[in-house]
Amino acid sequence: MVPQRTDNWYASYGLIAANAAVFIVGIAMGDDLLGGGGDGDGLVYRAATLGGNIEYLNEWWRVFTGGFLHHGFFHLAVNMFSLYVLGLALERSLGKAQFMAVYFASLVSGSFGALIETPNSLIAGASGAIFGLLGAYAALSLAQGVGLFQTPIGPILAINLVISFTVRSVSLGGHIGGLIGGFLVGAAAAYAIRRQQHTTVIPVLAAVVVAGASFVGALWAASRSTVVLIVG
Repeated sequence: MVPQRTDNWYASYGLIAANAAVFIVGIAMGDDLLGGGGDGDGLVYRAATLGGNIEYLNEWWRVFTGGFLHHGFFHLAVNMFSLYVLGLALERSLGKAQFMAVYFASLVSGSFGALIETPNSLIAGASGAIFGLLGAYAALSLAQGVGLFQTPIGPILAINLVISFTVRSVSLGGHIGGLIGGFLVGAAAAYAIRRQQHTTVIPVLAAVVVAGASFVGALWAASRSTVVLIVG
């Protein structure tokens, strides 16, 4: 599944660059390089997903920005390697617009899932969106009549789900939420490809619906929080 080198520009590279740039800015603002607590004025504290700040301080944008922040370099490196491997391969299959639709819908649905599970936790990371890429892969494979374990996606998904359920430091809700969102948009893309009609419009519209519903759901889930972080 590791993509071959190419001279073409992919949106996946842009997403990797954006995550890396945000991480560098965060370090400059006081975030911890190795993923410790960091400075109270750091970017993770200011922009990671946290239910109380969304509900009581109207910081709704945290639903989106948390997906571009990471708790330390190792967290960033693991997610960006996964985005490189999965993202480029999926982008080649779907094209830039459909791939970005999957990514951003999964990011928002991942935030929704994370807020359902832990509305009082400071949540950061691109893993919800990356699980969405896994979900889209699964939908496309199943639509083609290919069993998940006939491709590398099955074992990768199984391993990641085991990690999600057993490692306490990861956001199970974020992973499951992203997986569901990506699967739904991937299923819409598979339907359009099978019908050979509106292959860009249908998945993009599906992504808008999934992201919109997830955003509304995230605001509801945030209302259950009892923790507010006052920064600066």
